[in-house]
Amino acid sequence: MTTRRPSFLLFDLGNVLVHIAPEAFLRKLGLDSPDNRRLYQAHINEIVRQYECGNESTDVCLSRLESLLNDKKQERDDGTQRSTISRDDLRTAMRAVIGTPVTGMLELVIRLSGSVPLGLLSNTNPLHYDWSMEHLPALQYIPSHFLSYQMHSLKPSARIFALVVERLQIAPGDIFYIDDMPENVEAGRLAGLNSHLFRGLVELERDLSTMGLG
Repeated sequence: MTTRRPSFLLFDLGNVLVHIAPEAFLRKLGLDSPDNRRLYQAHINEIVRQYECGNESTDVCLSRLESLLNDKKQERDDGTQRSTISRDDLRTAMRAVIGTPVTGMLELVIRLSGSVPLGLLSNTNPLHYDWSMEHLPALQYIPSHFLSYQMHSLKPSARIFALVVERLQIAPGDIFYIDDMPENVEAGRLAGLNSHLFRGLVELERDLSTMGLG
């Protein structure tokens, strides 16, 4: 990480601006058990990956999840038959993955928005993004949003970082990129971005201060 003042700050969304809990999806549907995680999780991950990469629409994603989770009638622990999972159930469960804002990040974003341009780079999908826009005030202070499903590319691919740099027309080294996933931080570094692994607000504020953004 370099210490010169950046021309642009690029935030990740999940577990940087807002807590996310992927396990909340099955939990909300009443399916969060070790057996169901083994049975479903890999399939769910692949369906959501295609959705977040922009290869499939919301309707197609929900249809695939509906077929997967209703393929076999599963019994509850008490031996009774569970009801069919509906599209509305799936939408609610998808949104349940988005949790509460990360403490202190709204105030930091507001403070920074007056001194340096801000952007968002997120592996996300329309259901999660629209929900976040309605419930996460920090996003209102971040004007430039780079979204995987719109860019048809996912972090940590080199392509998504190249697209961001191309659209911003800013030297990669002048972009300070903040993400909680080590593989994404490393991919950003390899793309030339000044990358920061998010471990919490205190450490981030300290690093920003060394670059004249305290």
